[in-house]
Amino acid sequence: MMEEMKTEAKPFEVVHLQPEAIFFERHGDTLSLTLADGHCYPRVILRSCFPVSQNTLHLSVRDTSGEETKEIGIIDDWMTLEDDSRKAVSEEMGLYYFVPQITRIIKVKKELGFIYWTVETDKGSKEFVMRDSVVHYAREVAKDRWLIIDVNQARYEIPDLEKLDQRSRGLVRRTLYL
Repeated sequence: MMEEMKTEAKPFEVVHLQPEAIFFERHGDTLSLTLADGHCYPRVILRSCFPVSQNTLHLSVRDTSGEETKEIGIIDDWMTLEDDSRKAVSEEMGLYYFVPQITRIIKVKKELGFIYWTVETDKGSKEFVMRDSVVHYAREVAKDRWLIIDVNQARYEIPDLEKLDQRSRGLVRRTLYL
């Protein structure tokens, strides 16, 4: 098992971290990782390889202590972690992958290379700004399911365009050139 835990990967080699041999802990806003051999990474970040479709599978764990963010390894399913580790990972993922779902478009305004949105979401009213580059900042991730990324890299989801009211659908189609 310790052989599988090596974190010195060759280029393009995937290191699979075994859930029973790793421990995550939060210290304020910082997430740390300790391996079974005692090696500690005091500050790590997590990125889901499939954030929209399967956010519990294939989680990349990255060391942020140096100039480059180096991948330590991949957890195949973080839901199999020990309870305290799973809770720490869940909190971290909730912060990074907080994605309000848009339920209604109130107003959209284009100005000086930006698109200003005023929307209703499942988390309340929101206003955000995205760059006027629909190709880069709006993605259809499934049929009629859209992901919109604002200037701060925050994400907003339209789970089903057809379930929005007619006015909202029209604003989205006009804005995203559908």
